[in-house]
Amino acid sequence: MEESSMAQASLICLLLSFSIIMLSNAADISIDCGSSSSHIDADNRTWVGDTDFVATGLTSKFVPFSKFPAELTTLRYFPTGETNCYTNIPVEKGGKVLVRTRFLYGDYDEESTYPTFDVVYDGKHRYSVVTTTFETVTESEAIFIPENGNISVCFFRTLSSKTPFVSTIEVRRLDDSMYTDLGPKEGFILQQRIAYGAQELVRFPYDPYDRIWMPASVFASHLTSSATSIDTTGADNRPPEIILRTSWSQKDMAFYDIKLPFSGVTFYIVIYFSEPLSLGSDQKRSFNVYYEDKQVGSDLIVPPFGAVTQASLRDVVKTELAYLTFEATPDSTLDPLINALELYVISNSGGSGNGTNSTSTSGGGSPSPGGGSGSPPSTGGGSGSPPSTGGGGGSPSKGGGGGKSGGSNNGDGGTNKASEDEKSADSSGKSGEEKSSSNLALPLGISLPTLLSLGAGGWGVWKYFIKPRRHPESELPLKQNISLQVNMGNATVVNAGQ
Repeated sequence: MEESSMAQASLICLLLSFSIIMLSNAADISIDCGSSSSHIDADNRTWVGDTDFVATGLTSKFVPFSKFPAELTTLRYFPTGETNCYTNIPVEKGGKVLVRTRFLYGDYDEESTYPTFDVVYDGKHRYSVVTTTFETVTESEAIFIPENGNISVCFFRTLSSKTPFVSTIEVRRLDDSMYTDLGPKEGFILQQRIAYGAQELVRFPYDPYDRIWMPASVFASHLTSSATSIDTTGADNRPPEIILRTSWSQKDMAFYDIKLPFSGVTFYIVIYFSEPLSLGSDQKRSFNVYYEDKQVGSDLIVPPFGAVTQASLRDVVKTELAYLTFEATPDSTLDPLINALELYVISNSGGSGNGTNSTSTSGGGSPSPGGGSGSPPSTGGGSGSPPSTGGGGGSPSKGGGGGKSGGSNNGDGGTNKASEDEKSADSSGKSGEEKSSSNLALPLGISLPTLLSLGAGGWGVWKYFIKPRRHPESELPLKQNISLQVNMGNATVVNAGQ
């Protein structure tokens, strides 16, 4: 009888352990594409081979000139077929997930072709992948809500001469309370995730959800928080505390974005603010943030000390001269600041999430409706110049000239195309990823005549010599009302992509 009870207890423990393992696999999984074996990397992440998830394609392994993690030196490529898919990747049905694909070409085929192709997440959310050099890691990332207990990641040939491939696929479980601006059938396709003032790339374990935050070069005053700890629970998206410990601050700060394609896509932007100083009674930091003429967040921004404010704006359509401007209120004694920013294209935009155009706070004071408000930049009466190679910028005009100017540092700071060599993880647990600066932003101060002169010349150079020209097929997923058919086994998904 006692032996029978012990056997039953052992069986129950075994079943519980198996359930925990299954739940863990459904939450986080890292697939080493092109490999049939598993390994644990320097950051204690477990990578599994891809043979259980894909039935097509060929594998390759190469030795890069620079040092990269082992999982990036293997890949799977698809020389035949228009569409090839990884399927049955386990997730939690109805829970939010982050899915990241990474691509290191490495001239594995000795063709020096720099492949371009499309990746589609779960048959709905599409992104155009453009590789640029042999040893540049290109990344794509989507946040969405799976409708089933497994998802697919598919690769579409867009040019007959270009062969799709993939190096890694990572799935990370997010809390349901995060990214409440995401609609149930939508996807957020990452364009930028930036930590201003950070010196190194930030990801797990500093971000428990393993989001990758790219550092930004310092072109403004660099502030470091004096708070003993920073409470992040008041921000829906749970930014990691480490990225709130550094910030940029400058008077008349303005950012000009060159990251989004100029094709009328809708996007979502969310910005994080935390006051680095314990302010005296005679000090105040309050400001508004505008994207063109639209306010980011519904309230005045008053960054809390020891906590965080999150302000967001979604369903905005990108234009060719779009500025993010920070305007201090008349009674503010301190300049505006920014700690971090996320920028996404919205796939299948149609249903709005909760908290659209919202501001949330935790501790340390909340955004105040008082204190005055700066006026948004006017679309008339002034001019702006497109980005130039010398870091030039355009100026959002305010009522007939002058005003703030914004430029671009022309860094390759988006997480989708990280441009620096990767290296092995260090003893602190930080992954050796690409280190780079932000595309959103050089605050500038330029007189109007000088700006107009530089702007005209810069526009000409950009328009006729520098502006990237992408193949029409690679723009396909970024246009509205595209109807595609994705054949995945016995199922056909219609209207994949935006």
